[in-house]
Amino acid sequence: MSIANPGEMLKPFARASSREVEHEAPSVDEGSRGTLTRQDIALAIHRRIEGMSCREAKRLTDLVIEEMAATLASGESLKLHDFGSFLVRIKRERAGRNPRTGEPVPIEARRVITFKASPNMKAAINGNIPLTKVKKRARGRLARQRSVAELVRAPAP
Repeated sequence: MSIANPGEMLKPFARASSREVEHEAPSVDEGSRGTLTRQDIALAIHRRIEGMSCREAKRLTDLVIEEMAATLASGESLKLHDFGSFLVRIKRERAGRNPRTGEPVPIEARRVITFKASPNMKAAINGNIPLTKVKKRARGRLARQRSVAELVRAPAP
């Protein structure tokens, strides 16, 4: 899997057979794609990198996730090119309400993590060509061509 190609990232990971993953629960909804787990990522790494054992792939996966978590815990933001950004935001103390009784309850100040998908990831999810893959000079030309094409397609009055 190439990080530079978000379309390739969206290809579904090949799920392990029931022999390889004994603890995997059956899917509730036949149409759902399920959730990608650490083990799924480790197995995908193992399959794509020759000579890497499952244990090494799992350790690599864990190290990457630990580093990401440590970065976010320290208050820094995390940016993954062509994927998105994890931002640490500080929420101030505020007044809330207990939904059962309606009495006011103070909500303490805290840090939260938000995720913002990159334009390339958004485009790949929606099946569009990401604009950052087109040279900047060509963007204006493409926009003009699209507007001209829409005028040509418009029915005559």
